[in-house]
Amino acid sequence: MKVASEVTRAEDALVRTALEAQATFMPDVRADTGPAGKGWMTAEDFFANDLTLGEFLAFEQSLHEGTDLRTAAALLMADYSYIFAGACIPLFAGFGLVPRLAARSIALAFYTAEDTHEGVVNRMRRAHVRFLDDAFYPGNLDDSEDAERLRLEIESHFHPVIEAIHRRTHLSKAALWRLIADAIAGRFLESGRRFGNVETAKAAAMRIVKVSGSPLFNRQLHYFDLTVLDKNQQDFSYTFRQRGGCCRYYLIEPGHYCPTCVLKKPDERDEELRFAMRQHLGVA
Repeated sequence: MKVASEVTRAEDALVRTALEAQATFMPDVRADTGPAGKGWMTAEDFFANDLTLGEFLAFEQSLHEGTDLRTAAALLMADYSYIFAGACIPLFAGFGLVPRLAARSIALAFYTAEDTHEGVVNRMRRAHVRFLDDAFYPGNLDDSEDAERLRLEIESHFHPVIEAIHRRTHLSKAALWRLIADAIAGRFLESGRRFGNVETAKAAAMRIVKVSGSPLFNRQLHYFDLTVLDKNQQDFSYTFRQRGGCCRYYLIEPGHYCPTCVLKKPDERDEELRFAMRQHLGVA
């Protein structure tokens, strides 16, 4: 039988391994533990502060001329949900760990990043994440009770965040929750690919975002598979996440619908995605 100190050391080692794997997987959103320190701000304080929240919204508006406040709020939530999901979902999907996620228990260090796509330089807000409470609950990706524990932690984090954004921008709370659920489902899928357990990760995601009565629940969000023929005339299949929310990017200049936008007709969506798959395979 292992004594308590051995169990503690094993759990500490698992947390360290998980955080190292997360940082390698998501270098633009590295997660760690420790005190907030200089340059860090809790999520609770950040979103409750009119200045810091206003600066984040102003940043989103600065990227595209004519971006209204509600669209800026949707873009902000999409960016922040990417940060949040990138920090916590790999820990659960890869290692079964559930962090304490209350907004007062997470510190953020924001920075501006640049990404070049098709010759165009795009600016974006990113942040590294610090878990101020280093007590991680050791769970199991297959366990419905552990998924429920993570769901409640996620909801506890976002309730004050959404209240602050809604109060400032008047974008509906339901729209904001949908964007969070999209990010959670998307990061579960990518984490499953990373850690070699796609089907298990997808099932865990659905146990979190498909709970009746939860603010994360919406009917449109789901996974789906598409298949095309590769160069050898063999089936090539790929799993996509169908969004349930909308980032409103189509409303800005020169905006467009996202590949799996909830506003697209399924047939149109599938045709475009299959074309992209063939391009990836060099058979378009």
